[in-house]
Amino acid sequence: MKILYRNGKADKQHFTLEIKVADTFWLRLKGLLATRQLPMAQGLLLKQCNSIHMFGMLYPLDIVYLDKQGFILKLVENLKPFQISCCWKAQDTLEVKSGMIKQAGWKIGEKLKWQK
Repeated sequence: MKILYRNGKADKQHFTLEIKVADTFWLRLKGLLATRQLPMAQGLLLKQCNSIHMFGMLYPLDIVYLDKQGFILKLVENLKPFQISCCWKAQDTLEVKSGMIKQAGWKIGEKLKWQK
C-alpha cells in the first residue's frame, strides 16, 4: 500500500510513501518494536487502533491519526520512546519517521491519498 503526498512547498511533484499494514492484534502489538530505525519513505498503518505506546522503541516517530475515510484528525510530531499518545475519535493510526509530517506538509482535515 502507498500514500501519495505532495511536498509541503509550492511544487507539483508527488512522492510516495510505502506503507505496511498491521491489521491483526499480533501485528499491531509488535508494531515497529525490534527495529532500529524507520526509513523516511516507509510507514506502518495500525488498523482499528486509536492509541499507541512507545515503550521499548529506540527512536522517535511522527504519528498521524485518521478517521474512517482517511481524513487526518490529529498530528503528533517527534513522539519519543517511552511516551504514549491517543486520539479517541481515530479509526486508524499511521506511524512514520520523525520529520515526515513536516516534510509531507500534512495538515489536520486533509485526506490522505492511498494507492494499492
